[in-house]
Amino acid sequence: MATLSPHSLPSLRLGAGHYREIDVLERLRDHLPDGFEVFHNLALHTVQGGRDCYGEIDIVVLAPHGALLLMEVKAGGVILRDGGVYKVYGSGESDVARQGKLQRAAMQNRLQAAGLQPPLVSCLVLPDYDIGAGQVLSIPRERIIDAAAYPDMVGTVRDWLAQADAQAQARAPLERAALRRLLLNQFQVTPQLDALRDQLQGAVRRLADGLATWAPRVEAPSGIVRVQATAGSGKTQLALQLLESAQAARLNTAYVCFNRSLADHVRRLAPAACEVVNFHELCVEHWRRHGEPDFSPQGFERMATAYHEASAGFAQRLDLLIIDEAQDFEAGWVESLCSQLKPEGRLYVLEDEAQRLYRQDGFELRDAVTIRCSDNFRNPRAICDTINALALVQPPVRSLNPYAGEVPEIRTYTSDAGLLAATEAAVAALLARGFAPQDIAIVCGRGRERSLLLNRVAIGPHRTRRFTGEYDRNGEPRWSDGDLLVESVYRYKGQSAPAVVVAEFDFDRLGDSERRKLFVALTRAQMALELVLSAPAERCLAAQLEAALADA
Repeated sequence: MATLSPHSLPSLRLGAGHYREIDVLERLRDHLPDGFEVFHNLALHTVQGGRDCYGEIDIVVLAPHGALLLMEVKAGGVILRDGGVYKVYGSGESDVARQGKLQRAAMQNRLQAAGLQPPLVSCLVLPDYDIGAGQVLSIPRERIIDAAAYPDMVGTVRDWLAQADAQAQARAPLERAALRRLLLNQFQVTPQLDALRDQLQGAVRRLADGLATWAPRVEAPSGIVRVQATAGSGKTQLALQLLESAQAARLNTAYVCFNRSLADHVRRLAPAACEVVNFHELCVEHWRRHGEPDFSPQGFERMATAYHEASAGFAQRLDLLIIDEAQDFEAGWVESLCSQLKPEGRLYVLEDEAQRLYRQDGFELRDAVTIRCSDNFRNPRAICDTINALALVQPPVRSLNPYAGEVPEIRTYTSDAGLLAATEAAVAALLARGFAPQDIAIVCGRGRERSLLLNRVAIGPHRTRRFTGEYDRNGEPRWSDGDLLVESVYRYKGQSAPAVVVAEFDFDRLGDSERRKLFVALTRAQMALELVLSAPAERCLAAQLEAALADA
């Protein structure tokens, strides 16, 4: 079975041509063998006679050794006149041969600019028109697949590419990887990265809305629903949907999570009337009634204990309570929050055991209805494949992202200087792919006290935006002024960025703690991922991958 890029088929529209194009794509995908890759709807730009010309190649097939086939699909009838082939569109017509020459020239220009010279074959597919014999056309008859030949289209494509691919294998065995990068980047990432990012984020939000659509419909006689769902499954969308529905019904609601940075993110998206806080914000607010808060780790612990002890006297004021990142909550914290639910109130607990970064004992919720979901919509499929190959989580994540992405690049370090250099190189590689500094997050495996990167004013030429470890009098965290975000894996849980550099991971065995931290870090990336690992950590992951391949 061939690989399709982009992974999703074009949206179904009313025109017969689009249905036919999808049929061609499905036949190629389902009946070409492994090793072939089918690209579709590739935008082209070339200059002819001083004028900018824009177009689109319907389908490009990349063979195992690098030969390319350009396929133009014309559904319905065509007009044969004076040796030419014309397609009628509304009140005008298009010269199919001229269109094909422009597309081939544009592709050749792109390949030449990249220093690539693969065998290049072109063809015209007329699935609904039988040309018959004896026609003299401007397009070679042997490069036309008409209605009579359409049932054997895949076999014809394989024959053409088998001959061309033999040339490619003999000439340049390494060109295929470069060709694939050019097709993926040139047409899908580099020229219109902003557009792709926005479209991909929109598509991912729509896909991940599934959890937000059906989870609220689940009947829970106790009023308690426990959602155990993997990273990128849509837990935040579910929380926002619940908050919006509750506000519309004029219900008293609260969303409480573990991380302050996640609470700030959800607060920007949630209805203004909804209470959105992290647990320690509640503790600080309660403590202020008695004295000045202490924002040290020991101070937060004392404030949490005081909040729990006082919770028996809290009013039952909430119709809806959502606890997010619940795997990092202590049982007493959950108890203090649930005491504020009305007798008929509803409780949603959102959690993922694979993202438990703190040593909590867990808690029981009697009579809860449990929903489990391993679907990942956020991360490109290549990242999900990496997560599963490393066995970071069980059950494996099920990738449903429409973007294939690329296997993460791994850079190693053996010293602080090497760590800084490797991180700068990773950021530079992402910038070269078209990402802006604001698109990039550096996610560190160490906390602020031990981290080199979290205390850097700049990485390369870019000033860093990082939590300083200080709070103002109102408990608001203070941030440095910069455009390149640097954050710990602990604080960045629950958030994501288009491009992520995972850095400062140093271990010689992949224990439970390392698996969880690495899983959280990898699942922050929406489009691209770079890994900066210590040499022992890289060797550890390499051994894990070798073991996985041996067991496959």
